[in-house]
Order: sequence, then C-alpha cells, then structure tokens
Amino acid sequence: MNRKPITKKNRKEVPKNIFFKTNLFYKEKGFLKFFIYSPVIKEYDFYTLFPNGLNLFIYDQNTNQYTYISADWVKSIYKIFYHIKGNIKIMNYKGDLLKTEEIFWDRRKKKIFNKKYTTIIFHSNEIILHATNGIEASEDLKKIRLKNISGTFPVK
Repeated sequence: MNRKPITKKNRKEVPKNIFFKTNLFYKEKGFLKFFIYSPVIKEYDFYTLFPNGLNLFIYDQNTNQYTYISADWVKSIYKIFYHIKGNIKIMNYKGDLLKTEEIFWDRRKKKIFNKKYTTIIFHSNEIILHATNGIEASEDLKKIRLKNISGTFPVK
C-alpha cells in the first residue's frame, strides 16, 4: 500500500463541532443582539463555516429595528470578518435591499465591501442602482459608495 505522509498541505481539517438545523439567539446584558438560522454550522479552531448558508437578523436595541442578511455560503473568521457568497440579500430596517453574489463584512469597522456587480433597491423612493465594479458601505446601508454606477430613477 502506497500512502502519502500526512503534511499540513494535504491534511484534511476536521471541525470541532457540527450543528444541524440550528437557531442561535445571542444576547448581551439581556438584550437580543442577533438571531441566526442555518441548516449546517461547522466550527473550526479559527473560523466558523456555514456551508449551506444562513439567515441572520441583527437587532438594534436603541431603535428596535433590525438588518436582515441571507446567503448561500458564509465563512466567519473570529466572528469579526465575514466572507459571504451566493445569492446574497441584505435588507435594512427601512426596506432598502442590496443584492450581490459575493461580499466581505468587517464587523470591527462596521463596513461591507466587494468588487462584484451589486444592485441596491431603495424602498422609500423606488430608486434602483447598479454598481458594476462593487460597493463600499456601512453595515446598516446608511452610507454607500458605488463603483461604476447606473440606475433607474422614478419620474413623477
């Protein structure tokens, strides 16, 4: 039998924990901070993987509002930096909707960004914007910078 020696390069990493059909409620000082539903969660030493996606509600206790995020695949590194892929939808409490296929989220800086085609639909005034070369925005979508933009504006 001819076996290769196990090295760091060809070693298969094994998760510490695997959770199926999981609902997570995270509270701080008795207040709900966020709620996650995911079909599969795999915890590793330095990151958490959501290979079948997730639905995430982030609550703001001061305004009693939430931001919603859904995606097909998520990798969370130290619960600070997120790589999110596949059928991404982010909706803020006003109903503004961001849609894209890949995005990065830095929770420490409270920013999201990508270099992919992104669409934003503003609920209040029916404006639809398309960013061909990506986006930089605050995580609540209050401040947005679109790259190579086009759009549709309602005329009254």
